Amino acid sequence: MTPPPIPRFGDMLQNYRLAHGMSVEQLATAVNLAPSAIRSMEANKIYAPAKETIEAIAQALQLRKEERKLLESAASLSNPFFAAIFPSEAAATDPSTPPTFTASILAFLIADVRGYTHFTQTEGDEAAARLATRFADIARTAAERWDGHLLELRGDEALLIFGSLRQALHAALLLQAQFEAATQEQPDIPLQVGIGLDVGEAVLVENGYRGVALNRAARLCSLAGAGEILVTTGLVYVASKVEGIAFHEHGHAQLKGFDTPMEIMQVLPADPASEESAP
Repeated sequence: MTPPPIPRFGDMLQNYRLAHGMSVEQLATAVNLAPSAIRSMEANKIYAPAKETIEAIAQALQLRKEERKLLESAASLSNPFFAAIFPSEAAATDPSTPPTFTASILAFLIADVRGYTHFTQTEGDEAAARLATRFADIARTAAERWDGHLLELRGDEALLIFGSLRQALHAALLLQAQFEAATQEQPDIPLQVGIGLDVGEAVLVENGYRGVALNRAARLCSLAGAGEILVTTGLVYVASKVEGIAFHEHGHAQLKGFDTPMEIMQVLPADPASEESAP
């Protein structure tokens, strides 16, 4: 007898939440997420969150061991590249269906709030929670606007992935513009964020990806100051010319874990006058 299919992550999350008598707002507060994020998950509009967030959800809902396992299984099946490893029966039998692959060329964008720990210590947990929620909302909006995916969210750090380098670059500029606007609107919740971005082949593994590009993006993020978007010259070469994007020299740096110093570039909005005068 064939076992019944595992429900979608969002459906299962909603069922468990309702069964345990929690509102969307209560669950969002318990796991330090925006209520809009919980609603999007339950509507299956976004993919399941990182493992740490799922564990926090399970703890907040006081799920039993069996319920936790089912929720984790549903989350794994919602991975955006699950179909690349386990193609559907229709795809396997239809010769007109394009082949799928277990490795992909992806753009990785890592954003990190500068001074988050100090802010938490001086302003308190409630203020830090508001900052983290605002940060998450902006990161999610930018990912959705440029067809990316918010893969991981850890309070003051976000990992976004994109299938298009052009879209990743535009998302990075959108992020910094929105962080600046949010800070001006609410100076008591300062979103001083550094961003690192790189592109390369990545292999899908449990709960995420592995690859040099992801490691390099993390190192670039650590190097970036508030308001900066840092990339390597290799990314600039791959990107070539992107409308609305300018690359400026930022010097050389020895990134942790890499043998030789790298030339670092900064991503900025292009000057419209310069673009018009370009051949």
